[in-house]
Amino acid sequence: MHHKQDIEVSVCIVAYNHEAYLAQCLESLLNQSTAFKFEIIVGEDCSSDSTREILKNYARLYPGIIVPIYHEKNVGAVENLKRVYQKAQGKYIAHMDGDDYALPNKLQRQFDMLEQNPDCQICSHSTRLVDVNDNYIKDWNYAEGKFGLIDLYAQFPFFAHSSKMLRNDADDIYWRNLHEQCLDVEFHVKQTKKGKIYHINEYLGAYRVDAGVSRVGKLINPALPLGVIRAFDDGAEILLKGDAAEKYKKIYAKEMFNYSRRFLYTGSDYNIFCLLIRKSVSIKLYSARQLFMCLLTVLPQAVYFRMKSDKRLDI
Repeated sequence: MHHKQDIEVSVCIVAYNHEAYLAQCLESLLNQSTAFKFEIIVGEDCSSDSTREILKNYARLYPGIIVPIYHEKNVGAVENLKRVYQKAQGKYIAHMDGDDYALPNKLQRQFDMLEQNPDCQICSHSTRLVDVNDNYIKDWNYAEGKFGLIDLYAQFPFFAHSSKMLRNDADDIYWRNLHEQCLDVEFHVKQTKKGKIYHINEYLGAYRVDAGVSRVGKLINPALPLGVIRAFDDGAEILLKGDAAEKYKKIYAKEMFNYSRRFLYTGSDYNIFCLLIRKSVSIKLYSARQLFMCLLTVLPQAVYFRMKSDKRLDI
């Protein structure tokens, strides 16, 4: 990492087909009042809409602040994030997705909190949830304080990716070892293994709902639970050796069980459903409902698809 002395925070934005939102995102950052210098790095991943033209206009208007990265071909969300982060010169990185936006005082409040808490790797904050038309949906909040890895798993996650500011200390090994389909929660786990999370229970940003890729049509994207498995496994070496081992196993087993239920009710990938419920039982057996669901994996596959719409099942 090479930090530029006069830049304290690098706001790292990943953008793809965000023509309806990118200007709002950039304006919300340009209007931040801070006692330090920051840069805004935007990775534009060969959008099929006018996202790149919007970014070019802002880069011309704010050449000392906005640092554009124009990929020659689509590299995907994870590779885009890696390249943007690796360009960061600040002591801290504030992550933003191109369809989200900051609220007043976000950067200063998070910067101050990380400066005051050297044992914290991440500073997150509560957010407003908005829809694709910017209509308010509800609040996403969490108690103020410091939290560790087991707390992150217990409420997985309790903050939005675009609410996160973190220390810019990742090395080349970190980036090489990332899975090509790495999820937000996997990043959270890797960083929380190095230090605590300080969560500010103030609404310092807005998170756009239903603009991501958690579903493929009406079905759940199989990449989502597979990434959650990687995220839980990443913390096993630490938590299975400590006092939180049994708590960790039950949280993990419940997460797998809940995902298997979602796959059942939506008729999503049958093989992933089988993997999830079997993994839940193998980690920790805590409920007869787990065994009932596991029974479905040994019955004909047609039974799975017949049961998916039966909401009377208490499973």
